[in-house]
Amino acid sequence: MQSSSTFTNDPHTHLRALYRSLLESEDHFHEFKHLLSMYPTYVAGAMEGAEAAAVREQLNERIRDWVGAEFEGLTAMQLLLWRSIVVEERFNLALSPWKEANNY
Repeated sequence: MQSSSTFTNDPHTHLRALYRSLLESEDHFHEFKHLLSMYPTYVAGAMEGAEAAAVREQLNERIRDWVGAEFEGLTAMQLLLWRSIVVEERFNLALSPWKEANNY
């Protein structure tokens, strides 16, 4: 069993906990997707606006409720990446080993 200090210091463990939560609870996934959709996109290199920061903090609080208070939270860049995958359904199929399976 991992200690809480290991969890706190390992961002991969944080992400694995988030993945598990989203896979094990359909309600968590739908709430996650809804909050991601509320996050406004912005031009790369621009500062995160107050509205975007508030949505990100709300999402991070919900994730902490699901996986534990040790979760450090998603950065603005991580949130944009999640948003592009989950909300906008942008997958890089050129790199996907399942690319051929998608041609049915």
